[in-house]
Amino acid sequence: MGFLKFLLGLLIFYLLAVLLFRYVITWLLKRWVRNAARKINPDFDKQEKQKNKKAGDVSIDFIPEKDEESDNDDGGEYVDYEEIK
Repeated sequence: MGFLKFLLGLLIFYLLAVLLFRYVITWLLKRWVRNAARKINPDFDKQEKQKNKKAGDVSIDFIPEKDEESDNDDGGEYVDYEEIK
């Protein structure tokens, strides 16, 4: 009877270990890889979100503020030059 309890305990331990490695360890590894990718590439989350978009969807991530002075900017002062040979 003691031997059967030992085998049953060993079987339960084995099944728990398999479940642990299959689900928990893989979840931890995925999380670790995702965090490492975020440290290397800060835009990693944006790339992940773009994968889930449907074709034809448009999203604007950044809208620059308008400068009122830039409307009057003609590109600077023209300077005439001579070509030296």
